[in-house]
Amino acid sequence: MRVIIAALVLFVTIVNPVHARGPYGRISVAGWSGGAYTDDKTGQFSNCIASANYKSGINFGVLVTKTYSWVLAFTHQSWTLSQGQKFPIVLSFDGRNTFNVDAVAMSGTMVFVPMPDNSALIKSFRAARTMSAFAQGHLFQFDLSGTSVLIPALVTCVKTINAGGIASATDFTAAVTANATPKLVAPNTSPTNASSLEPARPQEGSAELQLEAMQLASNFILKANSLSHPALVSRSETPVALASTGAAWKADNATGFVRIIPPQPNVAGLDVAAAIVGNDAKNCKGKFASARNSELIDSEVVFRGMSSCEDSEKSAIAEYFILPRKAGGFIMFSVITPTKTIGQQIQGQQRDELNAGFRKAAYTSVNQ
Repeated sequence: MRVIIAALVLFVTIVNPVHARGPYGRISVAGWSGGAYTDDKTGQFSNCIASANYKSGINFGVLVTKTYSWVLAFTHQSWTLSQGQKFPIVLSFDGRNTFNVDAVAMSGTMVFVPMPDNSALIKSFRAARTMSAFAQGHLFQFDLSGTSVLIPALVTCVKTINAGGIASATDFTAAVTANATPKLVAPNTSPTNASSLEPARPQEGSAELQLEAMQLASNFILKANSLSHPALVSRSETPVALASTGAAWKADNATGFVRIIPPQPNVAGLDVAAAIVGNDAKNCKGKFASARNSELIDSEVVFRGMSSCEDSEKSAIAEYFILPRKAGGFIMFSVITPTKTIGQQIQGQQRDELNAGFRKAAYTSVNQ
């Protein structure tokens, strides 16, 4: 809690720079701006911060401490609060997920809302496009359309400064987003086959990529505890689209694959997620839904794509987890599960728990 309070004290520097030094580097996306800050007394790195001003007169900030604690901060000059005072706020994301939170006043005009990692609150914030806050009889509306880039930029900021010191500060936004249209070729795909992203050109070193994918797929099915009797698919049964850069697996309750995506110019993780979801949409002849976002697992950004298709041939949900590859490019994990088991509908909470396990298995498979 002391770390979080210190982080919020630094938020004041957005309005009054006297309290800390910064910003170092740059975060700038969709009206958000900020960077890295140091403690004015010690000179040590403390946080990465980005904020946005709204016409309603409120300033909204997102902070990540050097130990990856997340905080929302709200400042309004018309508020008259006592330090430490509880400040009830009702937060709603995309008009659906609603949270009654007790913010804490840091000063007469500023309150903070800690967001514990892996909490429902932070998951809703990361995935939402809009947020509303009802406080003291007033409704404030916030556009969150830039958070898909903002969140990875803040994490990149903390990781960069923790590793290289304040001298390594750079344009953190540019480090996580492409400046040009991604050059991806999108073949026909669906949640029932393993072809979800085709390289823009023939790939070299396919034997090495095959071996890497097989090792990762083996790690994944060993770590995904919810899979029933999982096993790798033989090379002769592997779909042609995966033959050079991937490995497939199957279990009683799911199928999936691991795909190595070698480096391509101006392609970011969110681009890959958008491409695979777009591909699935083309092949679904019935009800289709999709989403893409970025999530934080143990301080590592995981880009996620999701698509669901329900038609006369199938009823399944495909989850894609895209992680940065140390040698460049990305590693994509796919898990395809039916929306129903035999005689039983898979409930939302149960599916969320399954997906959390799959995300963790993908992350640990890459970073073990």
